[in-house]
Amino acid sequence: MNDLDRRGGRIFGRVDGEVDWPSGVDSPYRLMKLRDPEKYEREVARQVDAQRVIVEWAEWYGLKRAKMACCPRWLTHKVSRRCNSRCTAFGGGATDHRWLEHGVGWVLDGQPVALTSASYGISDEYRARFEWWVNEDPRLAVALGGQGWYGYGSTQVLVWRTDVIEVMEPAPESVRALGYPQY
Repeated sequence: MNDLDRRGGRIFGRVDGEVDWPSGVDSPYRLMKLRDPEKYEREVARQVDAQRVIVEWAEWYGLKRAKMACCPRWLTHKVSRRCNSRCTAFGGGATDHRWLEHGVGWVLDGQPVALTSASYGISDEYRARFEWWVNEDPRLAVALGGQGWYGYGSTQVLVWRTDVIEVMEPAPESVRALGYPQY
């Protein structure tokens, strides 16, 4: 087991002995190795870079992944538990499911602190929704960044609780950009 797997396991947990990486930093499909070996090798290299970015970003803030995360309403809870029927990740009315693509919830000492996602573009509708959330709960803040760890032309969305961590920044494409420690 390499150092990145060990550190990733502490943040994401393990399933059948393997790190339970979120979408976008998990292993490329093995079938790709047979069909297009060069593409497979490029994806493996991209995956390692993406894993390093997400691990070092999470370590920088002391975060662990929350399996129960669903929508910004989840952030308003004192402990990590799924929203009930008022969840806005799915369902009718004003929903958040489109900008929550490839979402990951984050906790600090068991308390919900952040949601990240990788949206394929930020529309005026999304911006209005972010503003709505900040007005709904003044503890929430929103930051948009580069592609973070997900890549594929997405934009990282970060929604967090400022009463838990005052200032956060979306993960850069390179861990060196924010001065994260190199291990």
